[in-house]
Amino acid sequence: MTKLLSSLTLMLTLSAVLAHGPQDLEKRGMATCGTAYKPVPAGKYPDMDCTPFVQDPQVQEWLKLVDFKKVPVYPQSKNGVCPEDLTKIPKDQCWWTCQKCDAPEDITTCPKAKTWGLTYDDGPSPESIRLYDNLAAHNQKATLFIVGSRAISYPETLKRAYNEGHHIAIHTWSHSAMTGLSNEQIVAELKWTEKAIFDIIGVTPLYYRPPYGDVDARVRSIATQLGFKTSIWTQGYDTNDWLIPAGTATPQSVIDIFKGWLTTFRQLPTGFIVLQHDLFKEEVDVALNGILPIAYNTKDLVMQPIADCLGDGKPYKEGAGTFKLSSDPSTTPGTVDKAVNAASSSRPITGCALLASLTIALLVSV
Repeated sequence: MTKLLSSLTLMLTLSAVLAHGPQDLEKRGMATCGTAYKPVPAGKYPDMDCTPFVQDPQVQEWLKLVDFKKVPVYPQSKNGVCPEDLTKIPKDQCWWTCQKCDAPEDITTCPKAKTWGLTYDDGPSPESIRLYDNLAAHNQKATLFIVGSRAISYPETLKRAYNEGHHIAIHTWSHSAMTGLSNEQIVAELKWTEKAIFDIIGVTPLYYRPPYGDVDARVRSIATQLGFKTSIWTQGYDTNDWLIPAGTATPQSVIDIFKGWLTTFRQLPTGFIVLQHDLFKEEVDVALNGILPIAYNTKDLVMQPIADCLGDGKPYKEGAGTFKLSSDPSTTPGTVDKAVNAASSSRPITGCALLASLTIALLVSV
């Protein structure tokens, strides 16, 4: 994996104001993907970090699960990049990346105030182990959005995360911008990841996060028909940790962003969901050395996986799996144990509504 990570090419532009998109950082670089179709052998998977071919017999079977007549028709984007004239995007398209549009079914906040929906994207990776060690030491669980290509690269790491009770969710096969994919490719990206995860840990995730938050009404319709819940993050709650490996953000700038949220979270009407990553060393470093130590020692802050903050005790098609709600009397609550820290050192309100409340809170604090 060291050689793989060292070969990844970082492509950058300026960070978006409220959410990052594929135009900002492609963490996987440019994988060498063939254009000539070749079937996936039995017991194998598509090429890593490449959008799977839709001609494959397995994909053709999965396509039967979707009634494409019910899928709204909108043009594919160019790798998720927003057009210069945003007024040309139909309002009903509800493109989260470009229109900052939360659909009613989108999961973008935790319902209870003072609750942080703790999530990490892009694993598992060699760096994930350090993160899991830290979370285990604090009896803390998180939602882990798994890239299919990484799952088959590090199956034992994924098994550990699942066995320790973390909430496992889907982050597509190749981490492509979903609005830039065809209907059939969207199905292939989600279902191959679902299959890889099931083959490794024996359960089928019901939650997924579109890479870059790049989702619109077309993508949502397909994902919903496949049984998946669209889970994004709260508008404005991107740590920008993904910019550190490229040198356009520093650990301190990321920590300062997080500290800013802590000045207002007690005044918000709901909890919030934050975007973080565990693919690169720098991303995990800032979590372990900056964000998590501060969070563990912040009074009133409750940290939970998304399924936990929503009160969903069955985040897999098969049921609970190893996941337990913090309210489950058979397990220790999934909030931060302040004593350990001292010794060791309902429908969610939409993200747009939360941003409005955040603005009020900031004005009051001035």
